[in-house]
Amino acid sequence: MKRINDQQIIVPLEFNVACAIYKIEIAEVLQVFVDHVTLYDTMSDFYNEGFSEATRTIGSYVREKRKRPVQSKAMRNCRTLLISCLSNIKVLATKKAGLTSVKRKKTRPLVNMIFEAMERVYTISDTLYLDEYSAIKLSKDFCVLCEAHNCYPKEFLEYFMGRISVADAHAHKGLKLIYDNYTFSFFSNIADGFGRDTTEIFDLTDTELDFYERMEELHLELYIIRDLRERANILRGLYLLHYQAITQN
Repeated sequence: MKRINDQQIIVPLEFNVACAIYKIEIAEVLQVFVDHVTLYDTMSDFYNEGFSEATRTIGSYVREKRKRPVQSKAMRNCRTLLISCLSNIKVLATKKAGLTSVKRKKTRPLVNMIFEAMERVYTISDTLYLDEYSAIKLSKDFCVLCEAHNCYPKEFLEYFMGRISVADAHAHKGLKLIYDNYTFSFFSNIADGFGRDTTEIFDLTDTELDFYERMEELHLELYIIRDLRERANILRGLYLLHYQAITQN
């Protein structure tokens, strides 16, 4: 049965292209992102692969959207509990001793308490449907952060996807420039297998084989082009043509 999604997620074209190039499902990437957003990591000063990038992406969106702090609508009737739980989470997150995975696990009862006490204003359901065939399971940490910042899940997800551009990343790499985009680094790790089942072996079609061969050739041809924007636009055009070719079949 077809699901009706009141908060329809808009997937940016470049994110579609990126997932097509690396042959990964959009829903799978978004699920890994959601699963690595935690309250613990919003308060931790230590780097934790995947968790730091995902949680930092959420923080970046909130800072861009909000010019000043806004009181959470969902937490109006549980502020005392919220403050107490957040204080205890911060103690664990800033504690130097102990394994990170163990300390993060210890925050789950605290997150559960907030989740049960808050009003579900922006996260009416724990499941978010991309379409009638695929869905994302929202974690309690993710839901709490949505409610804490008065944001719909789609806002965080669309911001994450909007920061992904394979063309921009490859253009920087080709010119040996630092690409300071932790969100793309996280996406790249997911493409390499981080956080997902990589036991499935894909067969490349003739179209895909031709594309990867052409991609290698173009990277060599672009050596004489030193302008970052021009290089990125040329790559973007090639990647878009590939995406159109495989989606029209």
